[in-house]
Amino acid sequence: MQQLSHHELIVFFLQLSIMLLVGKIMGELAKKLQQPAVVGEILAGICLGPTLLGAFSPQVYQYLFPSVGSSPVVLHGLTTLSVILLLLISGLEVELALVFRLGKRAFFTSIMGGVIPFGIGVLSFLLFPSFFNVPEKHEFVFMLFLGTALAISALPVIARTLLDLGIFKSALGMMIIASAMIDDFAGWIIFSVILGLMKHEGSQNSWIFTFFAALTFAGVMITIGRRALDKLLPWINQHVSFPGGILSFAITLAFLGAAFTEAIGIHAVFGAFIVGVSLGDSIHFSKRTKEIIHDFVTNIFAPLFFVSIGLKINFADNFQLPLVLLVIVIAFVGKVVGAGLGAYLNGFSWRESAAVGFGLNARGAMEIILATLALQAGVIDKPMFVALVVMALVTSMTSGYLMKLVMPDLGTKNQEANGIIILGDNEISNFLMKFLHKNKVPILLTDIYKNRLMQSKPESGFSFQGEILEKGIVDRLDLSRYGRFLSLSDDEQVNLEAIKLFGYEIGEHKVYRLMSKQEAQSSQISLEENLLFSGKYWHYEALKKIINTNPEIHTRTFKDWKSIVDFTEITHNPKQIVPLFWQDIHQIIHPISSKDLENEKNITLFYINVSKKMIE
Repeated sequence: MQQLSHHELIVFFLQLSIMLLVGKIMGELAKKLQQPAVVGEILAGICLGPTLLGAFSPQVYQYLFPSVGSSPVVLHGLTTLSVILLLLISGLEVELALVFRLGKRAFFTSIMGGVIPFGIGVLSFLLFPSFFNVPEKHEFVFMLFLGTALAISALPVIARTLLDLGIFKSALGMMIIASAMIDDFAGWIIFSVILGLMKHEGSQNSWIFTFFAALTFAGVMITIGRRALDKLLPWINQHVSFPGGILSFAITLAFLGAAFTEAIGIHAVFGAFIVGVSLGDSIHFSKRTKEIIHDFVTNIFAPLFFVSIGLKINFADNFQLPLVLLVIVIAFVGKVVGAGLGAYLNGFSWRESAAVGFGLNARGAMEIILATLALQAGVIDKPMFVALVVMALVTSMTSGYLMKLVMPDLGTKNQEANGIIILGDNEISNFLMKFLHKNKVPILLTDIYKNRLMQSKPESGFSFQGEILEKGIVDRLDLSRYGRFLSLSDDEQVNLEAIKLFGYEIGEHKVYRLMSKQEAQSSQISLEENLLFSGKYWHYEALKKIINTNPEIHTRTFKDWKSIVDFTEITHNPKQIVPLFWQDIHQIIHPISSKDLENEKNITLFYINVSKKMIE
């Protein structure tokens, strides 16, 4: 068995350490400048590659990144692994429930934002073939690729841009996100077929098989596979240690999907992406699990991949200004006009439609991954690769700025609603409603069991009788007064479904739920240690016991988060409390969560003093 030599092993470890270190530093600098980390990581690769280091110190460059031997093969394998994991987390970000809920509006906007750029890409090649320098036998495949490259969007970059603008959960933001999800899903199917065409060029039966194989695999995974995973995940969560067990399961499944799609003639990345879509849509695949996988991949494997891009090509020698400008222009025109027109026909104003177009115009990491795979497959040459990378960076860096330019008041309006929606008509909700009513907080009480609300008479606010979790019901409610959601049902499954649904409406960081007894035990959460501050959960059984004693709610003001920690620290001040709500400087009352409090000042805390007997 061939192995790395002693010298090659040393070089390999040097490569990894330098790529991670420089990539991370440059990525953090990019984020400080309000730019995606991928911008800094690619610039790090350009600095370490033939463009700069290779030009000014060729001996050092050749020592660190040799072009012969086993070392480049191993590095290529590692970057391939990185691409697989990047597509896994991209798939995890696709929320099929959101796409289905927005339905025709998102689908139409996405179609317009995909078909028009695709058509402009094909037309550009037909009008300016000399710009692209494509061999005649590859022209058809290249046209398909160029159209796909212009149609795809970068979901992670778009999501971050909308969060920074404060419109992620607005109607405009949800339309952009849902359309980007559809763009990515369709784009990777088409691109997988293109790579299949390259493998089987000249064989009509082979590419037809590849096309239907891609559609069949995607269809089976997001229907039968998704349901099977939804039934399997609760067992894994219950019997396997967290987070290692679920992390291993997700990555193993991604590798199996990658191996399967590679075996049937579709690129491995497609299998990982579809597995991510199928896994991420389950309510049993928690946000915390997604965050762990996301952090694991983006902090280790993403820098390695994006830095490696700059190591492969001399960007200075392959930079052709006319080609770069053409690619940037057709990318902007195609996506902004296409997606903007789709949004306008869906009832958005022309300013909002332009914002949708500029929002979806961010290409980011997905475009770069697409271009890298196309270069490896021989679909494009190095100058075209450089043009696509530059286009991806320019569109990502300008997306938020151009959205603000067409809508100057975007994200500046104070849309903070102080009302609270409560799901679950029981002892806990009735106790909390009395407190909220006393503090003049608008309340909407609802329950999945109709007869409960017919018997209940809330002291304030409104009640909604009916199955609020049914598709389309939430769309008929006026949620403009309500900025937070409490799911207080005694049914854990109902709570999980409810926070996912309302997370789309008012934001994932503004939904809270009760924790079941079983879940609390498996998470080892102890009320005696005041660990309610560590998350967004109340333990149902313990809280019900406390509230049945009709306790008094106390109020205390703290200058900052540290003061609260000192107050609740057992070793310094043995207070046994259950924190319920806190009030900010704008007099808005929030359900308790330490994540909300860490950067706040002048915090008013509402809590219950409890004895040890009350929680045993």
